[in-house]
Amino acid sequence: MATFRCVQLLVLAVTAAAQSTQFLQELSNTLLLNQLAISNVLAERDSGVRVIRQWLDELQSNITSECRRTRGQEELDSRRALECVRPFTVVHDHCIMVESQRTGNWEDMKKFCQQQGGKMVKVDTDNFMYHLVRFLHDNGLNVKNYWIGGSDEGNEGVYFWNDGTRVKMGTPFWGDGLNDHNQEPDGGANQNCIGMLKADHYFFFDLPCHESNGVICEQM
Repeated sequence: MATFRCVQLLVLAVTAAAQSTQFLQELSNTLLLNQLAISNVLAERDSGVRVIRQWLDELQSNITSECRRTRGQEELDSRRALECVRPFTVVHDHCIMVESQRTGNWEDMKKFCQQQGGKMVKVDTDNFMYHLVRFLHDNGLNVKNYWIGGSDEGNEGVYFWNDGTRVKMGTPFWGDGLNDHNQEPDGGANQNCIGMLKADHYFFFDLPCHESNGVICEQM
């Protein structure tokens, strides 16, 4: 009887072990299936990210190309509309002449511009100033200071362009003093004419009107 009881216990143990093994196998299979499902989800996500990135890259490329085409067309239209006469050339919707060979005081160079059929340039927007300075650098004209058409003669401290309009003050037009770093203009009654100064990236400086500088003229 005791032997039979032992056999029964052994059978029960084997059966339990078999069931446990089957459970573990089923659990393992479930985990593998879940892992596969997660891998598929991640793969689909990565694929979607790649598609989005590719689309964004193509969009950026198209926008850049369109901007370049539009800018080029605008420059072409500007040249056609302005009809600059030699020696003037188009610089951001202005007909400009930069005189770097001949120099003189502010009054002499004002007369020089008039003799060329122009006037001293009026630089009253930051966009025009940017394109004008870039033109100087791109064409090897960043070699000296240049007179432009503004002064405070007769109106100490209040600057006017030659057409009677007020010169804008402060950034981004006026530079900082080379020695004291004070915002220009700061020369007082001895410095009344505006020049674009080579030593400070062609920002405005009030200079003595008798100095000898080049000039930037604009077609009338």
